[in-house]
Parts: sequence; C-alpha cells; structure tokens
Amino acid sequence: MSAEQVKQLKKLARDAELEVIEYPDGRVLVIGGLVNVHWWPSSRRMTAYAEGAPQGRHHQTAKQVINTALGK
Repeated sequence: MSAEQVKQLKKLARDAELEVIEYPDGRVLVIGGLVNVHWWPSSRRMTAYAEGAPQGRHHQTAKQVINTALGK
C-alpha cells in the first residue's frame, strides 16, 4: 500500500508544483508549499508532521499530506 501511496503523492505534488524527497527509512518529505511536511506512509499510523507543529496527524492519505503542505 505504501508504494501506491507514494506514487499518488508524487502525482499530486507534481500537479501542485511541490517537490517530494524520499528517504531510505521510509520517510517522505514534501517541500515547496507553505510548510514542509514529513510523512511516514509505510508506518502503522501513517503519521504526517508539518514543520513547527507540536504533534503529527495520524492516518493521513497522500491528498491530505498535499493539502497540509499547501496550508489548506
């Protein structure tokens, strides 16, 4: 499931003119929006953290991660 989520994230990011960076530990970083968002799509809770936020959001989809990066 996580590979499909990352593929969808890349497509949505391209449409929104954002950049996606994949890390070997499974983390994905979305940059270029109002905030940078770190997301762990392969983790059990699929947590996403916006930089500067006190806590992450659990069970995030690729679309929700893009919306967070865009400040929606």
